Amino acid sequence: MGLGLLPSDTKSFVATIAARYGRRLRRFLSVRLRNVHDVPDVAQEVFLRLLRVERQDAIRNPEAYLFTVASHVLQQHTLNRSADPVFVDITDAVSELTVPAGEDPAAKVDNAERIALLERVLGQLPPKVGAALVMHRVSGFTVPEIAEHLGVSRDSVKKYLMRAAQHCRKGHAVRAVSE
Repeated sequence: MGLGLLPSDTKSFVATIAARYGRRLRRFLSVRLRNVHDVPDVAQEVFLRLLRVERQDAIRNPEAYLFTVASHVLQQHTLNRSADPVFVDITDAVSELTVPAGEDPAAKVDNAERIALLERVLGQLPPKVGAALVMHRVSGFTVPEIAEHLGVSRDSVKKYLMRAAQHCRKGHAVRAVSE
């Protein structure tokens, strides 16, 4: 695209870029993001950065510039996501382990011990490892579902589950987590 084919004011420049390359940008982002629900937010950030460009006339190839900015935004998004802690509500897992009222008191004591052990084990694990363990063993999520929820690859989820299993074996917590 030649320089003269783009408007000179910033908003028109970005609107023209969005109209010409918006669909390709969304496809580019959806292929590279683990969570497709992040595509609109990342695309918006790309266009916001384009709005901050002071001299659009210096851009020789708007398409190449757009995808370069998109690559940088993707990299920052990935770094930010990897730093985010993952939260799993332990009360959901605990409620599934409780014994209904009127049941055997010994079972209630056993359950209370299992819950305490589970909380202790989860507290010793990194957040994503603990989240993967609870989601898989307690909530019954599949590896692909956990990967999508945590925003990581399936291989990472498998490594998290392996690490959690190793940790449980070392701490003799296998019974509490798998029963």
